[in-house]
Amino acid sequence: MITGLVVLLVLLLITLSKKRQAQKAVSSLKHEDADVRSKLDLLLAHTSDFVYRYNAEGTLFYTSSNLKRVLGYDVSEGPISFYDIRTDNDINEKSKELVEKSVKEKKLVIPTHLVEIKDIKGEVHLFEAFEKAEYDTEGNLLTVTGIAKNVTGQFQAEMELKESERKQNLILQAIPDFMVTFDKNGKFLDYQASNEDELFIKPDDFLGNYIEDVFPLPLNQILTDSLAKAYQSEDLQTVEYRLDISKKTRFYEARFIKLADDRVLMMARDITAQKQLEDGLREAKNAAEAATRAKSNFLATMSHEIRTPMNGVIGMTALLEETHLTEEQQDYLETIKVSGETLLRVINDILDFSKIESGKMPLEEQVFALKKVVEETMSLVAYEAEKKSVALNLIFKEDVPEIVLADRTRLRQILLNLLSNAVKFTERGFVTIRVELQGIRGKVANLKFSIKDTGIGIPQQKLTGLFSEFTQIDSSHSRMFGGTGLGLAIAKNLVKLFKGKITVESEEGKGSTFSFNIKVQLASGKKVIELEKDGLKPVDNRPDPLDLVLSNDYPLKILLAEDNSINRKLTSLVLERMGYIPDIAKTGREVMYLLKKTAYDVILMDVQMPVMDGIEATLQIRELDLVSPPYIVGISANAFEEDVLKAKQIGMDDYLVKPMKFDELRRKLIEVGQRKFPFVT
Repeated sequence: MITGLVVLLVLLLITLSKKRQAQKAVSSLKHEDADVRSKLDLLLAHTSDFVYRYNAEGTLFYTSSNLKRVLGYDVSEGPISFYDIRTDNDINEKSKELVEKSVKEKKLVIPTHLVEIKDIKGEVHLFEAFEKAEYDTEGNLLTVTGIAKNVTGQFQAEMELKESERKQNLILQAIPDFMVTFDKNGKFLDYQASNEDELFIKPDDFLGNYIEDVFPLPLNQILTDSLAKAYQSEDLQTVEYRLDISKKTRFYEARFIKLADDRVLMMARDITAQKQLEDGLREAKNAAEAATRAKSNFLATMSHEIRTPMNGVIGMTALLEETHLTEEQQDYLETIKVSGETLLRVINDILDFSKIESGKMPLEEQVFALKKVVEETMSLVAYEAEKKSVALNLIFKEDVPEIVLADRTRLRQILLNLLSNAVKFTERGFVTIRVELQGIRGKVANLKFSIKDTGIGIPQQKLTGLFSEFTQIDSSHSRMFGGTGLGLAIAKNLVKLFKGKITVESEEGKGSTFSFNIKVQLASGKKVIELEKDGLKPVDNRPDPLDLVLSNDYPLKILLAEDNSINRKLTSLVLERMGYIPDIAKTGREVMYLLKKTAYDVILMDVQMPVMDGIEATLQIRELDLVSPPYIVGISANAFEEDVLKAKQIGMDDYLVKPMKFDELRRKLIEVGQRKFPFVT
């Protein structure tokens, strides 16, 4: 009995001991599981990957603690349906189908798949899932355990890379250039062509071959040298070449650039159309230049042919004006004088426009009294205005500078063109010129001139082309007013040279106002003093005839070379008034003949003469290398600057333009006389 109790007690003790050991083992397992989870959480704490477990219904009942940091969810706060946090992306639909298929086939390891999940803020994340399934004894799904690897950044980078590659391919396809990659020895490695049908050779025939095997001489040498330079210098090399393809010549521009240690890129562009355009433009330019030369030659010829008789008309009129005339004769003479001056102004307009058009009219700076120039210009149209009983008014503002530095001649020309038009188109009323200062910056003054008239006015539809050359308001044969139609065009271009602008305001039947501004420099100091001194000198419009005689002080021997009889007579008369009786030559050959017999101090040499012209005669005279060479003054109707330069380059000392200004001739003779007879005061 006792023995049986002892045995029972021992068994009970053994049972209790095993129970304690089992409880201790379970406790140890729980502690180890908690320790593993702690270490796992620590491991994932600094990553965007997380561990999770969900049941057959897709409910998450366990996640690593960093899920809250990564996505904002916390399973301790309540169950989370795995399917609720997925997006509607097709990726998730494929993922679901793959999991369901794996479970149906009782696979323990579910193939890796992508899952797109929204975080608690609605932002999208892409994960790569590695999952393992757990089944009961009957094969029913119990749980799925997985690790989600965050591949959002990697996926976006891959997508951006693919998009970049796609765009690059589109760009390459859009580039019309033919691109080839060579090795450093000129071997074709790869190519890119937007249209392979337009290639001069099939790709199979040049890939793997060398430049010298594909292109003919000397082109292959040119391309090989350019490739070598690009490889060695690592600088862009550009070369143009031509190819004959299907009996047609094509032009290309090739650019070589080094890509890598053994790679050189060539981009070849078809520039045939550009070359054809350049050739067309070159031909058009040559044609335009030829037309310009022809026009200049025509203008020079016409200028000479018209100026030569005009020299006689105006010169003789000036001489006749100094004789005793009846009142009727004086009236006739005045008509001749005005008509001659008008015709000369037309000629000057054409020449001036040609000079402006060719860019050969630079402004010459002079110091002058501004108000005096305006008044002098008004006096030139005063006679015409007085005949029509049109009043001329001048409003000169007090703040306008009195003395300025600018081109006096061209300013007068602008004013004269505008004033002439104003008087011409005004039958009654007045013409007023207004001068005012718009501002001063440093030593530059901005002046505004306004010419207002009460004339016929201009229709609004005619204002647009008013400043175009050879344009008139009424161009019909029956128009009342003449002219070349160049006056306003010349004025506009001259104003541009002054860095200004010209405008017009007009109303038909009520008159017009032309306004322009110019920029001039303020003159000061010594130049102004000299100008004021010059202004104090008395001016005698009718000098004593004895004061004109120069021969007493300067006994010069003069030869006049002129083939035109009227100009010979006119110039001889003027020289006679100065006390000189010139010898006469009608050709350059006669000049050379007379020069052998007489030593002349001055030769007035007409440039255009028959048999031998003045240019050739001057060249031959200079070749004589005379001990006391004559002072040669060229005389011509050619008024272009290049004519003057040419004359001086071949040996002429000076140059006078027809119609000759005899005061200028007088000054030239005084200069020669002072050199020849320096003792004369």
